[in-house]
Amino acid sequence: MQKQQLICVYLSLIVLVWAKLVASQVVNVGSCPSNIETVQDFDAEAYLGVWYEYSKYPFVFEAGGRCIQAEYGALTNDSVSVLNSQISIFNEKSTISGVAKIVGPGKLSVRFNGIASIAGSANYWVLGTDYDNYAVVYSCKKQLFTHSENVWILTRERVPSDDIVKKASAVLVSQGVSLHPLTVTDQSGCPDA
Repeated sequence: MQKQQLICVYLSLIVLVWAKLVASQVVNVGSCPSNIETVQDFDAEAYLGVWYEYSKYPFVFEAGGRCIQAEYGALTNDSVSVLNSQISIFNEKSTISGVAKIVGPGKLSVRFNGIASIAGSANYWVLGTDYDNYAVVYSCKKQLFTHSENVWILTRERVPSDDIVKKASAVLVSQGVSLHPLTVTDQSGCPDA
């Protein structure tokens, strides 16, 4: 009986590690990069409002989603509300809400409500933004022997100009973050807000 319990514990651990790895699709060996720099004079108030997802690293929770957007609202001096929404692969609107706590210059820690709270908080680092057109967000989570990375390019318009996309992409290139895994989000046929 004890052997069966031990096997169940090991299988449970394997499932948990696997679930954490697939939550972020870009996985690399070793620790998170230590040279990533965030916006040092980050202005949370100017960042508030609606941002549309232009592109991202593959992310299982958004698989097949389109019309993805995030809305940030003021809560306190050191936290903001988060409301992410998308049209699912089944053509239904889905949302998830949470709170992002400001933990450093350009660094936030996001925790979502509901079942997603099981995953704990995730870092949300703003690598670059002009507040009016684009924002570049990075997240990295250390696993056992690997780390998983997420990147998002957000824009104030559903369909930004090529110039805005180039400026956002340049932020990633300047930090040595790969553009290769980025996939463009479908923002066509979206319902009006």
